[in-house]
Amino acid sequence: MKAPWRRLRSSWRARGDSHLSGALTGQVHAALEGAALAQAMVNKKVNPADARSQIAEIEHRGDEQRAELVERLSQTLVAPLDREDLFRLSRSIDDVLDTIRDFVREADLYQIEKRKTYRPFLDDVVGAIESLDEAVDALWSKPHRVPLKALEAKKAARGISRGYQDEFAKIIDGTVSPQALKHRELIKRLDMVGMRINDAADVLTDGALKRGY
Repeated sequence: MKAPWRRLRSSWRARGDSHLSGALTGQVHAALEGAALAQAMVNKKVNPADARSQIAEIEHRGDEQRAELVERLSQTLVAPLDREDLFRLSRSIDDVLDTIRDFVREADLYQIEKRKTYRPFLDDVVGAIESLDEAVDALWSKPHRVPLKALEAKKAARGISRGYQDEFAKIIDGTVSPQALKHRELIKRLDMVGMRINDAADVLTDGALKRGY
């Protein structure tokens, strides 16, 4: 005979909660879309002014998905993570997108010239969010894989942090100039993106372990 929690887990796996999972996945996809836009901007495929306009629309869609998730949480009795953990996860993903928005906005304000400097950062950001997306998707299908995918997101996030440290060291060793100060602010913003991704991965791992996956 199945234990009570195993019976409940089988129940939500069988019927699913398409609205709840769809809202959370929609949030992650909005963050991924924002990261891809920032990546296109630093690769000179989109100019900063256009990227700034587009990121505002992406953020709005992400906010709509978060509002949907919060509403669904109040109506959901059984979910793959505790409601408090799902709420924290949603907030962390929202923070990821908000910080990407700030990077794009500041890149336009500062009129950055050497955009290629930020390519490795954005490559890691996109990779980390893709792993986060896989971890979220696994919640409803293969929950035992959640900690592994969350760990992959954390590893990519650490790459962002290492990149920040390397670039910051160069700034300290160089001449202080307005351009150097702008560069420092932008890499700091990207480091914050990595920290927010790390927060989301931690929530996933903690929540999964709490449920015994």
